[in-house]
Amino acid sequence: MKTIALYMRLSNEDAHEGESYSIGNQRALLMDYVKSHEEFENWSVLEFYDDGYSGVSFERPGIQKLLALAGNTVNCIIVKDFSRFGRNLVEVGDYLDQIFPFLGVRFIAVNEGYDSGQGLGSSVGLDVSLKALVYEMYSRDVSEKIRAVKHAKMRGGEYQGIIAFYGYKRSKTARGKLEIDVPAAEVVRRIFRMAAEGITPTAIAKELNHEGIPSPLMYRRENHTDAGHSWRVAGDMTCWTRENVRRTICDERYTGKLISHTRAKEDVSAKISKLLPKEEWIIAENAHEALVSKELFEQAQTVLKHYNHTKAPRKPYQRFRGLLKCAYCGRALSKSGKETYYYCTTRKVLPEAPCACVRIGEKELEDSLLESLKIQIRLIGQPGETRQDGRTEQSILQEKLRECQKEADRCKARQAAAFEDYAEGRIQKQEYLSRKGEISARQEEVIVQYKEISDKLAETAQSKSRETVDLGRYAFVKELTREMLEELVKEIRVAKENAIEIVWNFKD
Repeated sequence: MKTIALYMRLSNEDAHEGESYSIGNQRALLMDYVKSHEEFENWSVLEFYDDGYSGVSFERPGIQKLLALAGNTVNCIIVKDFSRFGRNLVEVGDYLDQIFPFLGVRFIAVNEGYDSGQGLGSSVGLDVSLKALVYEMYSRDVSEKIRAVKHAKMRGGEYQGIIAFYGYKRSKTARGKLEIDVPAAEVVRRIFRMAAEGITPTAIAKELNHEGIPSPLMYRRENHTDAGHSWRVAGDMTCWTRENVRRTICDERYTGKLISHTRAKEDVSAKISKLLPKEEWIIAENAHEALVSKELFEQAQTVLKHYNHTKAPRKPYQRFRGLLKCAYCGRALSKSGKETYYYCTTRKVLPEAPCACVRIGEKELEDSLLESLKIQIRLIGQPGETRQDGRTEQSILQEKLRECQKEADRCKARQAAAFEDYAEGRIQKQEYLSRKGEISARQEEVIVQYKEISDKLAETAQSKSRETVDLGRYAFVKELTREMLEELVKEIRVAKENAIEIVWNFKD
């Protein structure tokens, strides 16, 4: 049985357009379309939707689930209009013009009257491209307007974050306002008092962990105040650290200020934001109830600055910086000692953790890496199978992929020709359906072949990845440099008793 996928999307930028854009109304429109077409009578129907996601990017959970099934389970995709599917001209064009036709997936945009199953050509029409361009320009314009409204609310003291920062919770009665979260607020006040008394952030973290007080991340998870967000952390073991204590002490928002617009994306379609200079931050005084007085805040800053000035300056050159990780908590290892060694700093704030046993000397670490590198070089030196015609396995697989693409195009042309013969009366309906079934079966075979060859090509490329690194030039090195480590090593996990696991930048 063939399957139809109904896709619906609603984002904040559609809110002002009215009820017609709601998920419920989109669903009703698409179901009416399916029911009004007899060809879909025996098709099964699946629903996918994204609520609260912009159409600029395809990084949406609903659309990703749908695309994973396209050409396999899903044979036809129906949307209200092109903008529901996406507002990015290039990506929308790629799917309509290249990906869906190859996978044999029919695409229907109801309001635009677009149905890829009724077109005889392989290219998306100019009207579709123009509409996609308009949607993209519209999305940028709306995003700018929404950004301006949010900035105005920030200046008025309204909190625009999804999750309240530690010590506060979002008000259930006043939109955009924060209320004190009493248990967390007491921890914040205590941290400031201890800091003002001259206790270091490391000592504060150790005391909080000793008393079993959850870290901000664990507190949000335990109280289900993380709004369903899965925060990326170094490892499963999260605790109070010098860093999150120090961030708390330096956060001026605890004096009642609302500091917003500290980061921004360069473009509406960008995925990564950048830190803005302080003069561009939006600061609203007395936006919420303060947890600490300005006097206590300044006193804690003074002590913290004194502690920072008394620390020994960090050496500018560290070969293993960012590469060494604790095998237990995932944190980066620190460097210490005249006879240099690396250790996990978690033991300072959580002495009972297995991280306390993580310690390795730099000389021993370098010797182990050099020996492991020699083993990898010996492995790639072993002769492999060669073909008499001199062709590589990758080139053969790539040629097979091209043949699959040509066969898919031929199937599509045969389908168009069969439909034309039927429409002009040269063949009967039964013969048309028979030819159509044969062509569809062949298309499915080609798709299966294409996927199998693609998977094999990926495996071959990975197995050949040693060659791209060119390990041979490192055969006689006696000392590791930072440049070598960056090229060869992705990560080194250190466990107790000097056990290490090396994650290479090539296949091990």
